[in-house]
Amino acid sequence: MSAQFGLGPIDQLSFAVPSVEDALPRYQSMFGGGFTAMDVPGMEVVVRGQPETVSLRLGFGSTAGLEVELVEVVSGGWPTVPWIAEHGEGLHHVRYPVDDFAGTSAEMQAAGCTLVMEGHSGPVSFGYLEVPALNGMVIELIQMPS
Repeated sequence: MSAQFGLGPIDQLSFAVPSVEDALPRYQSMFGGGFTAMDVPGMEVVVRGQPETVSLRLGFGSTAGLEVELVEVVSGGWPTVPWIAEHGEGLHHVRYPVDDFAGTSAEMQAAGCTLVMEGHSGPVSFGYLEVPALNGMVIELIQMPS
């Protein structure tokens, strides 16, 4: 996967949770260290080709040089809503930083991956892709300013 698309190492593990506040003690215990929580209101994204306005509650911590993210959907059609309904709380995706979100995303889609969600906020572009070669596992690509 990494070699096929020229991806570097992952930089984040992201967990879908019904409630960040309820999940914080469990994940702090599992990964150690403190977590901080923040609200992301009214973010505009495209989910499976449809525009969505979503509000999220996020928790952030770290372990072994990786960011650990907890994602609670407060409102809107974020991809973790159906995922939690089917699988329950748990690991949802891993994230890869990229230099060219549009190019890498297009290359992965041409290879059979499905773009589930994408968003652009200022100079940051990000998206989730389902990867058939990984049994449909979701990865996130993110392009941030240099």
